[in-house]
Amino acid sequence: MADQIVITEKTSQAKDVRAAVGARYGTILPAEGHLIDLQEPEDADPAWKRWSAILLKPEGLYGTRPAAGGNKAAKLAAIREALRSAKRVWLATDCDREGQLIGQEILEHYKYRGEVMRVLFTAQDSQTIRNAFGQAKPNSEYARLYAAAVARRQADQIYNLSLTRTATVILGQGARGVIGVGRVKTPTLAIVCKRELELRNFVPVTYYEVVATATVASGEFKMRHAPQDRILKK
Repeated sequence: MADQIVITEKTSQAKDVRAAVGARYGTILPAEGHLIDLQEPEDADPAWKRWSAILLKPEGLYGTRPAAGGNKAAKLAAIREALRSAKRVWLATDCDREGQLIGQEILEHYKYRGEVMRVLFTAQDSQTIRNAFGQAKPNSEYARLYAAAVARRQADQIYNLSLTRTATVILGQGARGVIGVGRVKTPTLAIVCKRELELRNFVPVTYYEVVATATVASGEFKMRHAPQDRILKK
């Protein structure tokens, strides 16, 4: 078994890393996005299985569990097996907050205690990737980035699910399905609805502009005066 491995965020990254550095840093394994999910509310408290208008906040953090669906189980199994003998892990997931979470949450879930190096690159050409491995830093230097990602995910779990259940129970009488409330979807929908209401309630108003024709040596041109406060009196 290899004594070091590289974890990438997706298969395309794994392919590019393999082309750039070969097996120099160990076996290269793609995560394919989140391979670890948060537990459901009823896993934290069995009483929460029944939907009601309450805040679904456990005493500590929501625990984690392997993700299901697609080929996630196989991807995770390969990484888990490789971690058994790996003395060093190179995290080569995306360099943003989410990428930090995707890679490190696997290590945290399996309580990996070997050396972890963080590889950051914003382009996937071979030279950039080789430079990134050469400039890798201990993953511990990115503890705050990981903490921020965990906080965001836990907050999403608590408030999205709490508000979704509350909206469904209180507002969904007679409605079909779930009334979903989410950090991204809900404000985006609000923007669309606000604009739609503006269009529906629009009342046309006649206004005027002042246009003057100026004559110069080479010809004529028009000057237009249209102030921000529209001219309503002719």
